[in-house]
Amino acid sequence: MKLPRLVRQIGKRVVKATPILRRHILTSTDYKVLGGLEEARNVAASSGGWLSARTVARQERAYRALIADMKSGEPRLDFTVAAEAVAATGIARPRLIEIGCGSGYYSEVFANLVPGGLSYTGIDYSEAMIARARSNYPSVTFEVADATRLPHTDNAFDIVFNGVSLMHIIDYPAAIREAARVAGRYCVLHTVPMFDDHQTTYLSKFAYGAPVVEIVFGKRELMSLCNNAGLRLARQWPCIPYDVSDVTGHHSTTETYLFSKA
Repeated sequence: MKLPRLVRQIGKRVVKATPILRRHILTSTDYKVLGGLEEARNVAASSGGWLSARTVARQERAYRALIADMKSGEPRLDFTVAAEAVAATGIARPRLIEIGCGSGYYSEVFANLVPGGLSYTGIDYSEAMIARARSNYPSVTFEVADATRLPHTDNAFDIVFNGVSLMHIIDYPAAIREAARVAGRYCVLHTVPMFDDHQTTYLSKFAYGAPVVEIVFGKRELMSLCNNAGLRLARQWPCIPYDVSDVTGHHSTTETYLFSKA
């Protein structure tokens, strides 16, 4: 029997009002604007963040229901947009590397939603993430690697796909340059948190119970970095809503960008 609506509402209020509960039950909580790059580096260095096996398990549980919905014919918007961006390259069965693959769930998204499929490799700097990815998808290639120093040759892949990891990489200019270097034809920056009218801002938050740094990008800066790396914007898509105006005073959203190599 379903709980009465009033009881559910009270339960939600209790969770939101209790730090230890909201940080471990809600996906993203306790946002705080950081003072700049140095403070962001300090926060990132002092937290286990995405390296923790507990964080990996919580993220995986959160995505399990989304994967099930996709398989039943109801993929979430970000899954649909990711597949559309890959398909828009027009490459038949492309060689694709995902930067910041986490527990590997996008390998399943692409296998289900990209017509004709693709050859997938996933990398992540977190050994815990890669261990879980290899366990979940033993036939798929996963590697532990740093997005700012990729262990691959120039033009090694047709498509470099960076999902929701760019927003957590402190040295994002280096990550963009490396993505452009190993991409033979295209780069996809997927679900990027974006300000249209504000500068790049560093935030701290709790994600799946772990303290992490998150970056919301100023669009002008991001486009300039991509252009300087030899990337040219080919298409863009609006993605899932993501507004951090409560803490920043500026409205934000997420967008997905398809860049071609110049």
